[in-house]
Amino acid sequence: MNLLANIVIDHLGGTSAVSKMVEAPMSTVHSWRKNGIPRSRLAHLRLAAKADEKPLPDDLNELLHSASNVASQHDGSTGQKSEMSGSLGGVA
Repeated sequence: MNLLANIVIDHLGGTSAVSKMVEAPMSTVHSWRKNGIPRSRLAHLRLAAKADEKPLPDDLNELLHSASNVASQHDGSTGQKSEMSGSLGGVA
């Protein structure tokens, strides 16, 4: 799984919403969750997201950081690392 791609897709409303947004088959968007979002598709996603008033930040790691903060709040402040921490790879 590509964590950053999952966070981007979830930020935009999920697999079905992204599929409709970029007029791609749901299977294609689902494969991005595993393999990462191709750069050409990411550019298209940025434009579509902006049109849908769900803009993506210039640095997608901001979404990752936000998601990591939310996950750590759910850890109960026990000092345990959340599942979001670790290496990511990036968007393909």
